[in-house]
Amino acid sequence: MAETTILMSNLGYLRGIDGRLIQHLLYAHRHFYCPVDIQKRALQQLIALMEAENPDLCCFVEIDKGSSTSANFNQIEMLTGDAYPFYDIENKYAHDSKLRQLPRSKGKSNAFVAKNNYPFEKMSFDHGTKRLIYKIELAKNLTLFFAHFSLRRQVRAQQLLQVRRMLEETPGEQILLGDFNILTGLKELQPLLHGSNFVLMNKEDVPTFTFHKFEKLLDLCICSKSLEKRIDLRIIPQPYSDHAALLLKLKA
Repeated sequence: MAETTILMSNLGYLRGIDGRLIQHLLYAHRHFYCPVDIQKRALQQLIALMEAENPDLCCFVEIDKGSSTSANFNQIEMLTGDAYPFYDIENKYAHDSKLRQLPRSKGKSNAFVAKNNYPFEKMSFDHGTKRLIYKIELAKNLTLFFAHFSLRRQVRAQQLLQVRRMLEETPGEQILLGDFNILTGLKELQPLLHGSNFVLMNKEDVPTFTFHKFEKLLDLCICSKSLEKRIDLRIIPQPYSDHAALLLKLKA
């Protein structure tokens, strides 16, 4: 397998708010209604990052495929094309959730775009409001999962146990990416990491989320221990989101 580059990003629905307090104060209204031109400007910044880093696969959480807050604009349309012909976008809420029908939340999604036609599967957490898990086969015996974990600690613990079972039941080596929302710190990863064959690739002192002076490590790369020496992970600030992006290079 040749070197594979993966970008993972919480896009914050591309509201153009980077986490500084002044931006939250000036642009808070964009959470309720964001004009299309603002979203397109943020998308152009994301596209510039994609062109600079040239990832093979881009995994996104908090992307909008059309809701009242996004002026019914489908953000994925600007991210696909000749460079990334393969993609999927899916509402992140449970299949029986009323949030799938409400105007404000019907477009709230996770998605990926890819240069290659990777086999993939959409799975679900058993607990929580946000349920979607993507499972993507990067190569034989190499599988990527990515998800957006719950804001509720008790639910996160249940989700971490479930995703651990998924990883352990999947043949070969695994990578897990996502916004883990571990607001009380890395100790929350114990249900996933304790006694397991998985390791956290992030540096503990490098935050990925900013709100004014509040900084947290929320966006994580976890992988099989056998992949540890083959992975290079960079944290890239994003001007369109209060989360930084993860850029993962997997050496052959």
